Amino acid sequence: MVQAIVFDMDGVLYRGSRKIMGVPEEISRLQEKVAVLFLTNNATKSRSDYVKWLAIFGIRASESEIMTSSFGCAHYIREKHGLKRKVFVIGEQGLKDELMLEAKARIVEGKGAKIVVCGLDRGITYKKYENAMENLSSGAAFMLANSDPTLPKERGFAPGSGAIASVLITATGRKPDVTIGKPSTYLIDKLLQMHKLKPQEAAFVGDRLEIDMRMANAVGMKSVLVLSGVAKRKDVKNAPASDKPDIILSSAAKVGQALGI
Repeated sequence: MVQAIVFDMDGVLYRGSRKIMGVPEEISRLQEKVAVLFLTNNATKSRSDYVKWLAIFGIRASESEIMTSSFGCAHYIREKHGLKRKVFVIGEQGLKDELMLEAKARIVEGKGAKIVVCGLDRGITYKKYENAMENLSSGAAFMLANSDPTLPKERGFAPGSGAIASVLITATGRKPDVTIGKPSTYLIDKLLQMHKLKPQEAAFVGDRLEIDMRMANAVGMKSVLVLSGVAKRKDVKNAPASDKPDIILSSAAKVGQALGI
């Protein structure tokens, strides 16, 4: 039996602002038996924000149980670039909060940044793109929170961080120096390390083949695909081996039963 289950969030626990039926109750039951952790590519919120956000859906979590691409970006900057670096951000307040808290970053609105961090920004402007380009052209490091092309809404999808970053990639001819979010293993490596877990001791539950399942398979976790978000059952047939799940479920409400917990 696995000792921990790591859940993706949007499309797995909820979709937009709509709860997925039965999931909060299943999470609560599992928390009595194994370690339950959460990991998301979404960089719009800080870990503190996510504690409150999950509580709205009836899901209990602490900051230490949550890994986000916003925290991951801040942690990476702290490790690789040091503290108090000047950072230009395409992103929302949650990303800025984590950068300032974890990396003591100095957020700049114009020129002079040593690092440009790009995440989901629902208030993106042409001027912000111009400023980001100017910093990148001056030699700033280019960091992408995640490459998700879309994010699920209550109905349909909206442009994701990857779609926003594609403008900068096209305009500058530069690819990001690093992408923090899935399918990169950076976030899951850090989360498992923080909780002293080995990949083979844990399962990952997600809704995207080329992002969630690819990451879980790459590190050796049991991969569980739920059909409540992006991927559909028909997509699995044509997916490469790297993206195929070990288990397919209609909803995360059935995870415990599938894993024998």
